Amino acid sequence: MAENGSMNCTLHGEDAAPYPQDHKTLVYKGMPPNITCCDSALRILPDGEWIVVFFTGGSIEPEPANFVALCRSTDRGEVWGPMEVVRKYDDRACIVSEVLANGPEITVFLNVHGGHFERWWNYTTTSTDNGRTWSEPEIFQPLPRRALVRSIYRASWGEWFAPFQYYPPTGDVDASIIEDGSHKSMFIGTLISGDEGRTWTQSAMVRSRYWAENNVVELRDGRMVMLHRIDASGCLWRCESRDRGRTWTESVRTEIPNPGSKIRLFRLSDGRIVLIHNPSNRTSHPNSKLYAWVNRNPLAMWISDDDLETWGYKRVLTDFPGHHAYPDGVVDDSEQYVHFAYDYNRHDVIYWGARLPKGKG
Repeated sequence: MAENGSMNCTLHGEDAAPYPQDHKTLVYKGMPPNITCCDSALRILPDGEWIVVFFTGGSIEPEPANFVALCRSTDRGEVWGPMEVVRKYDDRACIVSEVLANGPEITVFLNVHGGHFERWWNYTTTSTDNGRTWSEPEIFQPLPRRALVRSIYRASWGEWFAPFQYYPPTGDVDASIIEDGSHKSMFIGTLISGDEGRTWTQSAMVRSRYWAENNVVELRDGRMVMLHRIDASGCLWRCESRDRGRTWTESVRTEIPNPGSKIRLFRLSDGRIVLIHNPSNRTSHPNSKLYAWVNRNPLAMWISDDDLETWGYKRVLTDFPGHHAYPDGVVDDSEQYVHFAYDYNRHDVIYWGARLPKGKG
């Protein structure tokens, strides 16, 4: 985004012509004492309202001051209302890993920990009044402790898939995953539901490292693919399943650059696959530590029309200096836009409506 607010676009492929303006607005600006902003997810509710759920609180992540909040819009993202608290504790951190909007019910997946990923438990809280009130959190039993789910995928055959990452303890289950070193060797897999999330079964797991942020998507031939990050590798990694997510191959490198950041996959009705991500292979920065978040630039939309074999459409949404990270949202019913939210420099939440190109034929 240029300093005057105009969009900086780089187009490749068939649509390298003047492109309709995307939509973008500021959702929330972090201010003391709630500076940190991360893990924002945009969802469209049955009554037409839009919400962005995210965590804020304190000046860094993780810390005990982190809590989950939301902002809402009644005019399709033009104006966003004030922050509303979803869940906050006085003595521990509470962050969000996924938001599931299913009919009139919204479920937020919470990770509650002591402030440094110690004493980590997984909960869900639910709203049936468009996020104005929330149930008391309940332990999410299908996942072990020290685990989190990411973007739930609804397959064409009706099952739901919740990618997860899990850090088995090396000793004390209450220890920090950073202090006991378990973050260096973790596992990924999927939870599978055939009854719209009422019950879940767990797939076989495969080994990974650091932070996965795994997403799954189906291909036209029935295979499923899981893409995930491995910090310091400079790229995304790929697993496949030929049995509808029950087992997964070991991870292999891809040619998709990734600096160590969350991605978001979407599958369109014509089979095209959309990837919103940071296509950078830089994993360090001279002014910061290894895996520096300053490398989460640019923010781009790639589209594959051949089941992830190639990416025939690549568009830079913004390369304005700074960190544009953790995009999450939805494709609208007309498949004209991907509406998503992301954090800018971990202190602002931005809404972006990225216009989709027309499919072939």
